[in-house]
Amino acid sequence: MKAGLAETVSVVLNPQLMGMAAVVLIALFSPRGHGSLDSGAALVLGLLLLTVAPVFETIGDVLVGRINISFEKREKRDEFYSDWMLFFSVAVIAFLVLDSPTMLALSLVFAETNALLWLINRYWTKLSLHSAAVTGFTSSVIMVLGWSWWWIYLLVIPVWWSRLTLGAHDLRQLVLGAAAAWVPAFVTYGFFFGSAF
Repeated sequence: MKAGLAETVSVVLNPQLMGMAAVVLIALFSPRGHGSLDSGAALVLGLLLLTVAPVFETIGDVLVGRINISFEKREKRDEFYSDWMLFFSVAVIAFLVLDSPTMLALSLVFAETNALLWLINRYWTKLSLHSAAVTGFTSSVIMVLGWSWWWIYLLVIPVWWSRLTLGAHDLRQLVLGAAAAWVPAFVTYGFFFGSAF
């Protein structure tokens, strides 16, 4: 029963849904606005470039046998990270050209986090993508929308519990995954908005 609950938590709070949630909340509720874009345009473009297109690319890779979605071995993650880096880079360019600093900052956090995960995974150790996603989501929401969203950090607890319970990661991999998301969020939002908080 414990393993079943842990699996459910991992599926419900998966990296792709955490990314979608970040885009939705920031596009709809950012007090900083979106430059030349209205909230609806920021939402649609953000979802398309930061979540929908990369997910469909991953599904395509799974269907043709290029990757196995379980990513049990860290060496198997390269294709995933390279594909997602392409879409995140396109999002950065699009939001830069469209003069949308809030969505540009979010896209940079996605890209920087992905790059750190890719490099550390490739040359050092497997990291928790779930931990990075929930930390990137929670940190982005708090740093853009404000401390009134502090409670959202509580989502880290069930994600870490589920990954430990399933034996997918050890504590070090969870902490490093979280750091790979928190550091880019702190630096990027600090640069764009003068302070990450």
